[in-house]
Amino acid sequence: MDHRERVLTAVNHSEPDYVPTAVWGSAHGITDPLYFDLVKLLKLGDPLPPFRVRKGHTVNYYDDRVLEALDIDVRHVECGFTDLGGPEAGGGRDSWGIRYDPSGIYLTAADHPLENASLEDLESYPWPQVEKLMRLEEAASRAKELHETGSHAVVGRAFDSFGPFERCCTLRRTDTFLIDLAGNEEFAQALIQKVGEVLLRGTEIYLNAAGPYLDILELPGDDYAALRPIISPRMFDRFFAPLWRRMIELVQALAPQCKILFHSDGNMEPFLGRLIDLGVNIFHCLEPMPSVDMAKIKQTYGDRLCFWGAIDIKEALQGDEARVEAEVRQRIRELGPGGGYVLAPANHLQPDVPAANVVALFRLARRYGKYPIGD
Repeated sequence: MDHRERVLTAVNHSEPDYVPTAVWGSAHGITDPLYFDLVKLLKLGDPLPPFRVRKGHTVNYYDDRVLEALDIDVRHVECGFTDLGGPEAGGGRDSWGIRYDPSGIYLTAADHPLENASLEDLESYPWPQVEKLMRLEEAASRAKELHETGSHAVVGRAFDSFGPFERCCTLRRTDTFLIDLAGNEEFAQALIQKVGEVLLRGTEIYLNAAGPYLDILELPGDDYAALRPIISPRMFDRFFAPLWRRMIELVQALAPQCKILFHSDGNMEPFLGRLIDLGVNIFHCLEPMPSVDMAKIKQTYGDRLCFWGAIDIKEALQGDEARVEAEVRQRIRELGPGGGYVLAPANHLQPDVPAANVVALFRLARRYGKYPIGD
């Protein structure tokens, strides 16, 4: 099989020749210092220019040479909003009006411009003008070239870094917005609607430009859980499911061939059936934690949901190669049988992950990912 066929076979719940591999998506990227280490280790020459020119992120680079060296099965297309609509390097305000300050290699929200807002304030707030903050010609050109001349699955990176829940939290402040959801429903619904209008418009513009060439589209990531859910599934149904349904129906209308990938951290098992009902095809990240029983989740949802991720970045990828090998074998045994699994990091690969372990991860994925899956 070529790379694209391998990915799509797995996503469609059949067994390809090998478990497919992925890295450098919206929620499983390679942070800049680790990218530089990989370029050096793989002897690729100089780093490429950043795709996020403003460098207002921890993942500002993307290099097909690294993906080729690691034999990765997917390639990504970026529409530009997370760069042009984001803060600049060193901090500043993004297009949502949120100020970010440096915190180590990260930028973190330093204020919440709608913390004290009223309903009337939402009407006059300067929401992002997404039409001016996207690189559509560049996205369409890359997507078309990958589709027509490449052999890899083409994945559209998420239009924005945050989905409606997280974006409302950054605008309003998390504790304040959670109180809104519980006792100020009119305001919560109005804020979600305003945020949703931006996300829907950006997704529409993106798909009009690049949609015909994409195999998979990542939705903006939204973290609804940690060790336990942050909000209840019923609250998700009431406040957020209608917007996600609209967005997924938009994707299905404009790019009907696209499989839809949804990212959320934490123990998301209580939400997985709901995501399936909304039309989600692929779930990232299936985060390794004590409360997540991957074998049980695969048994329960694996015939309807493809799992993408699951590789532990906190311990396994910071250990020796034997620890990386054990992680790869375990995840493939749990999630690989029957297809429906794409091996990838559960989150961004941080600078404390040795570059040699990244190389080992994907080399071992090929060694142990050959179908039929053995012990």
